[in-house]
Amino acid sequence: MSISRLNPADRARYARQIRLSGFGESAQAALLDSHVLVIGAGGLGAPILSYLAAAGIGTITVVDPDVVELSNLHRQVIHSEATIGTRKIDSAQERMTEVNSSIEVRTIPQLLTPDNALGLFDGVDIVVDGSDNFATRYLANDACEILGIPLVWGTILGFDGQVAVFDAKHGATLRDLYPEVPAPGSVPDCSVAGVLGPLCGSIGSAMAMETIKVLTGIGTPLFDSVAIHSSLDAGWETVPVRPNPGRPPVTDLEQHRSDYAQHSFDSLHTEGDVGGDRTEPNTEDSALGPATLTWADIDDGAILVDVREDDEVASGMVPGAIHIPMAELLADPDRLPGQQDPKQQSALALYCRSGVRSAKTAAQLRSQGIGVASINGGYLAFLSQPTPQRR
Repeated sequence: MSISRLNPADRARYARQIRLSGFGESAQAALLDSHVLVIGAGGLGAPILSYLAAAGIGTITVVDPDVVELSNLHRQVIHSEATIGTRKIDSAQERMTEVNSSIEVRTIPQLLTPDNALGLFDGVDIVVDGSDNFATRYLANDACEILGIPLVWGTILGFDGQVAVFDAKHGATLRDLYPEVPAPGSVPDCSVAGVLGPLCGSIGSAMAMETIKVLTGIGTPLFDSVAIHSSLDAGWETVPVRPNPGRPPVTDLEQHRSDYAQHSFDSLHTEGDVGGDRTEPNTEDSALGPATLTWADIDDGAILVDVREDDEVASGMVPGAIHIPMAELLADPDRLPGQQDPKQQSALALYCRSGVRSAKTAAQLRSQGIGVASINGGYLAFLSQPTPQRR
């Protein structure tokens, strides 16, 4: 990247950080010339985006198809009550430009998938992963390894959090820290386990700081190490991570496509796609119809059932869908319409936020002989379509 000269407005805006010993105008110019891509505008994304915008990152691209919900506001402090029901990227962009109108904020209302990751990452200086699921984390890690881009990674669970910087050129990656992708549902997300807002702030702010360190060359970034934070005792511990010499390098996302399907957003179809190979249902499931569908597979006559919780659907549903929360549906499957009509029964399709809960629900119902399918990617995949609508 070329280093820009600071103008008087830059010197005034960033005066306090320019004065830092070892930072100066050269580091500030490096930030202004940088392009950072941030995955997610949620709990981690909120502090990451806020501080990177304020620090003067010249170009920030935000990738997130989700919408703001009331239950987000206790931790996703970049949003407000006024933005409930709007896209998170739009809410975040508005707030970021209010803080710093001199930077460029680009927004991409899509899920990160194996089909778009390399294209979205191409040309950026660093990727910051504020996502909330393992499929996206491993996909981001692998795409960065292929492109030779550093990745700032963070995660929270309960009262604890972790932060690291992965760069295959410098050493360890996520696959060296955690070689195996956890099975879907084996680790609860914040919607199940809960989360406190200040923890998101602590981890997200640390991720923003690591991003600035990598871009400017100040300090010692968390290469080959992971910082572990316990919020209840205010402790930080740094643990070394070493590259696994026996791990083959990631050179093609197709090699690991099954890892990216852990949260069921694989094989998304958008307008203009032509067919493509689909996984055929197992013989034992054929009488019940396919176990999974994409939004492109949904016919006009299909009955859609939203299995999210009440607070989740308050911010929006797929037009024409009916709402039966997962626990209520499993407790009383007779609430599904068309149970006496096998033809109508086979047209039942369930969706949740990302496809995990609907897949679990569909599996249990199918074990009872009920012909339902789970929609890959759930509501986020629906929002990722160029023009989200019921087909």
